[in-house]
Amino acid sequence: MAITIKDTAPRKRNIASLVGGYVIAAGSFVLWVLCASQLTQWPPSVPWIAAGAVFATAIGVWIRLADL
Repeated sequence: MAITIKDTAPRKRNIASLVGGYVIAAGSFVLWVLCASQLTQWPPSVPWIAAGAVFATAIGVWIRLADL
């Protein structure tokens, strides 16, 4: 059973977790593209880039939610 406290303000969300999620997502995407270019050819194909975008988005969302 959940315990609720009345008359309390909700917790404020920290802007650092939002910015951190974006930075980590961008960094993971760059690393993904660099690794894909080493494993295939430069520039990597569209499916590799799309997979990197999905991967980076998932990592960014996970960092954002885990940091709340």
